[in-house]
Order: sequence, then C-alpha cells, then structure tokens
Amino acid sequence: MASRLALSIIGLTLAAHATAAPSKGTSQDAVAPPEYTAQVINPELTGGLHVATTHLVWGTDGTVLLSTDGRGWTHALTSITADLAHAAADPTGKVIVAVGAKGTIIRSTDGGRRWQATNSDALSADLKAVVHQSSRNAWIAAGTQGKILRSTDDGASWQLVQSNLGTTLLALFVDPATDLLLIGGENGLVGSSRDGGASWQLTWIAMSEPRTPISGFHRHDRLLLATSALGRFLTSTDDAKSWDLLQSQTRAFFTDSAFDGGHRSTVLIGHDGTVLRSPDGGETWKSDVIAVDGSSRYLSAVRYDRRGKSLIAVGHGGLVARSTDGGVHWTQGSPGVGGNIDGLIETASDELVAFGNGGQLLASTTSGASWTTLRPNLDFYLREITTTPRASAFVATGQLGTLLRSADGGTWRELPTRYPNPQTPPDLRALVATEDGLIAAGPPGAILRSDATGENWSLQHWTPIEDGRAFPAVIVDTHRSAIVTVEAHGAMRVARRDSNEWDQVDVPTDGEFWQGAVLEHDGMMIVAGKAGTVARSNDSGKHWHRVDAATKQDLFGAFADDSRGTLYLMGHGGTLLRSTDRGTTWSRVDSDTTQPLRRMLRDPRSGALICFGGNGVIVRSIDGQRWQRMSSGVSVELRKDLIEPRTNNLLIAGRQGVILRSTDGGLTWAPLNTHTTRNFTSIAANRTGELVAVGERIVRLTPRSQP
Repeated sequence: MASRLALSIIGLTLAAHATAAPSKGTSQDAVAPPEYTAQVINPELTGGLHVATTHLVWGTDGTVLLSTDGRGWTHALTSITADLAHAAADPTGKVIVAVGAKGTIIRSTDGGRRWQATNSDALSADLKAVVHQSSRNAWIAAGTQGKILRSTDDGASWQLVQSNLGTTLLALFVDPATDLLLIGGENGLVGSSRDGGASWQLTWIAMSEPRTPISGFHRHDRLLLATSALGRFLTSTDDAKSWDLLQSQTRAFFTDSAFDGGHRSTVLIGHDGTVLRSPDGGETWKSDVIAVDGSSRYLSAVRYDRRGKSLIAVGHGGLVARSTDGGVHWTQGSPGVGGNIDGLIETASDELVAFGNGGQLLASTTSGASWTTLRPNLDFYLREITTTPRASAFVATGQLGTLLRSADGGTWRELPTRYPNPQTPPDLRALVATEDGLIAAGPPGAILRSDATGENWSLQHWTPIEDGRAFPAVIVDTHRSAIVTVEAHGAMRVARRDSNEWDQVDVPTDGEFWQGAVLEHDGMMIVAGKAGTVARSNDSGKHWHRVDAATKQDLFGAFADDSRGTLYLMGHGGTLLRSTDRGTTWSRVDSDTTQPLRRMLRDPRSGALICFGGNGVIVRSIDGQRWQRMSSGVSVELRKDLIEPRTNNLLIAGRQGVILRSTDGGLTWAPLNTHTTRNFTSIAANRTGELVAVGERIVRLTPRSQP
C-alpha cells in the first residue's frame, strides 16, 4: 500500500490577524473571566472495563469515557493530565480505581462519573497495573522502579509495600479459580501473594538472554497462561505452583489471549499478527498469522463473543478478524474500519465495543461482522483552527491534507478532499477566514477554498512536489478584497475575494518568506522570513519590492498595528524590528530578551502590545519602543494568541498543553486547565464562548459560568 508523505518547510505558519483599536476602558471595565471544563476529544484509548451497569474506557491525557448502554459516551470528570494505564473495580462497581504515569491514582465512588486523585508514595514511578481482591478487600497497584502499593480502605489511601525491587512490574492478576494474587515484570519476573499483597514470593524464570518480560496473565479452565515476548510464554496446570517456559516458532510479543469453550480452543495473539492455538488445554500449539492484503498487522486484543459463538480479534490498521471454528480460520470483518484499535469490551447486552487511537469508538451487534462508528478516529496532527464567518463552526487543518469541521467543538468529522497526487498530500499550515469563506494553504503548493459554512471545499491551485513550492501563510486585505498566499521562494499567488483565479506575482529573492501582515488602512503588505529577508507591497500584493531590514536574523512573525500605522517583525535571538513609514525603513528596538519571538497582539482594553515566543517569553510595551519582559510561569514555546470572547482577556496557547490567560492587559499570566500536556499549535473561539485548542490533541474548553 502506498504511503502518504507528510511534507514540511522550515519555519512557522504565521498568518496575519486583525487587531482591534484599544478602547478607552480600564481594567475596572473587565468582565469576570469564565472558568472552563476541558475535554480531550481525541485521546488514545488504551483500556476498557465493564463495571456493573457502566462501561468505561480510558487512555491518555487523564481521559475516562463512560456509557450505560455502550452507545452513548460522555467524558467523566477527572482532574489529571497523566496517561492512564489500567483500571479495576470492586465486584459491586461501587469503587473504581485507575492508575497511570507519575504515580497517578484516581478513584471514583459514583460509577465512574467523577474521579478524585489520591496520594501515593510512588510519585516518581509510572504505575502499570491495578487489581482488587474482594476476599481481603485489598487493592494492589504496581509499576516501574519495583513499586508495589497497597490499600485496604477502598483505595482512599495507599501504602508502599517493601519489595527491594528495581525492575518494572507490568501485570497484576487475581486468579478467579484460586483467589491467588499474581504479579509479573521485566526480566522474567513472576510472583504470587496469599495475604492480599502484603508480602510476595518472587522468582525469575530461567531463560536465555535477552530475558523477556512477563506482561499478562490469563485463566482458561485448568490452564494458567502468562504472556511474554520473543515468542515465549508460560503455562501452569497446578495453579501457579510451577511454571513451564514455552518457546513458539515465532518472535511475537504476545498481547492478549482468549478461550473458545465451544471448541475447547485457547488462542494467543501477538504484535506481528501471530495467532497461537491450542486445542488440548495447552499440551500442543499451532501457529498461524492473521493477514490483510497479504500483510500482517499488530494484534492488540481478542475476545470470545458469546452471542456469535466466535472469537473476535482486533488490531492496528483497522483490523477486525472473526473465527467461528476456534481460531482455525479467520475472516476479515467490516473492511471500512480504520485507525489503530487497541481493545475490546463486551456490554451487558453482549454487544462489542472497540476503542483505539484518535478517540475512536466502534460498536457491533453482529458479533464483529459489521461495526458502527460511535466516535471517529481523529488521530491527526493539526496546524491551525479558526471559525467560519457565518455558521461559527470550527474548522481545523493539518498534515496529510487534513480538513476537520465541528459545529460545537466536541463532535468532529473529516471533510473528504481529493488531491491530484494522493501520495503527496499538502501540509495545510495556513488557515484564514475571509468575509465569505475560508482559505487553507500549505506545501507542496496547495490552495483550497471553502464557502461560508466551511462544509464545501475546492482545490483552486496545486503545484507538484517536484516544483519545490510551499505556501506557509495567507494574508487577507478585507478592505480591498485581496488575498495573497505567501510562497516561500517568492512565487506569490494573488486572488480577489470574488475570483477563483490565482495570479502568480514573483518577488525576486535569494531567501525564504515564511509569514506576512497587512496594514489594511492603505493596503500595504509585508512578508519576511529566513536571514532577514523582507519585501513590501503598497498595492495589496500586485507588485513587490525587496526591503533592507538591516538584520540577518531569521524572522518568524509579523504584525500590523492598524490603529497606529506601525509594522513589526520579530524573530531569532529576541530580534524585534519596527517601521513607522509603511515598511520602507526598519529600526531595531530592545525587546528585553534573547529568546526567539514569534507573534504579537494588541490588548483591546489597555492598548498594550504583547510579543511572545520561545521558552515561555512574553514581553510587553505601551508605545512599541520600550519593552519589558513579563513573568509567564512557563518555559515552553508559545505559539498562538486569541482574544477571549466577551471578556477581551488575552489568551496564548503553546507546547505541553499550555494556555495562558491575562486579565490585566498582559501584566500577569495564569494557566488554564487544559487536561493535557500535549503540544498546541493554535486556538480559536466560537460565538458561544467555547474554546478549542489543536495540535497533537483537540481540546474543547467549555465555560462553566458565563460572564
């Protein structure tokens, strides 16, 4: 299958944006800032559980989703950002505990709707597994650094069990046949506890180098299985008193196991498509591979479906396979399914729910023969987001030519777009709104246009990758209905709002242009980029002239202050250039920083200018000539700004899930809770005040109280 190549250019997408003239109000005029509830729309869902009448799935970014019927899913309220690895419940479902990275333990006592973080003595460890042993009302959690934690008060508090281990512990299991606690870890470690996890008998299975981990346990009738890697697994027929190490003919890392009671068949699946099958309780094993179009794929989960009396296996690349003869033969189900599927759960009504990356959720009432999409796979890296000029819907663009649309910021769908060469889809780095639609652009030279709803898109210009063209930014002059797509090597494309023709206008250059801005009052545009390359146009992009900006520093951002007729360029090493004569001459001003500067905005209330960029730097000026560094409280790259709806507060989004807010014109800054530590590239708001930040994740922030 042909692969799709992601294309990129040096630099950042920095589209010009309009700024409001400062009002005469003071900070006393400010509306109280809203508090937000953050939801990660497209986490990687890695685990699932059926608890009493509730179904749960969990994954990265502290995300837990719950459903009472397996069809409608909602976000549980958690207050963490850590990736969750595992969860368990007591038999009644009254208490549910989930564990994850950085010693995270969260607990719910209301069926998974609300979760509270609990304290542990393992903050430096990543917790990999948790179980509940009902006979002793004991909870056990384990993870890296040999950490074992124990709770006897329904998970409210946890104590460290001394183990003198340094190895990573990967699996915990309560044997339903014997009530024995089992533990597995790296280097062939396996152990058991008969006192509710207070003490452990540990051993290391003798095996040749490299020693492989014990990653999971399964009980199938009289047979106990422990999974490992490099084709190895353990079996026990005496309730874990002894273990036999078996070596298959494969090199698989085994990921899951299931038992087909009707055919008395035990199956193990692996990362390379391997299926091991035993028809005789583990005495003998036969190896096979599940392949799609002649290619094997990662198998992540297998279950026995009672309704269809069949085995269902799922995996990456949208793989769904079904066997009705105990794993001897497999048929592919629902070929339209895509993305990586990482798990399966059975609902109370014997339906199947599959989950995976990009927040994907699928349901089947036909024993895996067909699937309904409950939540789509949104595993995309997004560059930009904006709102449509009329419907106020969100539209986001990104790598691989991705176009997404959402009416509410929570439910998203991919907009189908056909490109001349599907193997070189564009990296849509630029996205701007016009009065009657949207413009998206990016390398290798693609320009797309939509109507006012953002629903219908047309490809208006395409340059083959061999031509080496790239459009990193778009400039819109609304006063003159002119649109300019900035081309990195000077081959600008210019169109009018009412035209689909994009005329080429060449700007002689030996550098690169990365971004631009426009003084709409008189139609004066500037573009700038690599090694101080600058050009200007005084007729809305019809003609261009090179300008000497007296710098060789890379220029990452441009800003046009229409209220004062002033232009700014910003870049590497704290470079900040200012022009008061429509971009003809430039003077350098002291920015009070040596960090890279990328963007600028004007506070609509105080009139202060705010410039920001790398390492959390934010500098502020009243007159554009004297700048002072402000404390941001973060050290990450800051990427995109936004004026908060209704309050006119300032928002800046950046890497590691950072969104900063200032309620006093940029003097002080405080972070918003975004429920993630993944990187943001852009942020937008709709008319109702909802915020959506995009990048490695899509995060919706809904105001809890309207100002």
